[in-house]
Amino acid sequence: MNITVQDGSQISDEAIKELQKHADMIECQCPNKLMEILEMVRDFQEYTRECIEKYPDDRDTHIWLKSSAINIDQLLSTTIIQLARFEGFIDENNKIVNRGEGY
Repeated sequence: MNITVQDGSQISDEAIKELQKHADMIECQCPNKLMEILEMVRDFQEYTRECIEKYPDDRDTHIWLKSSAINIDQLLSTTIIQLARFEGFIDENNKIVNRGEGY
């Protein structure tokens, strides 16, 4: 599987699940903690989308909040990819490294 974040997009949920399978390759819980934060940010994005519909008087505020959450998602996605690369569980092409290879 190729794990990527392309121009302004977020890491896919499928890629996160694949990375979670390999996050135990390092002793600390930093990768898992980042992925938990990302999940909360994505839940918040969905929540703000619902607020846009439920509270039309506050539409602009919720659009701004959703946009901010998307920016945070993009930053976290990129951070997770870089950390996975630094720790060696994805290669320079962002492909999962089999446990027998680089680790």
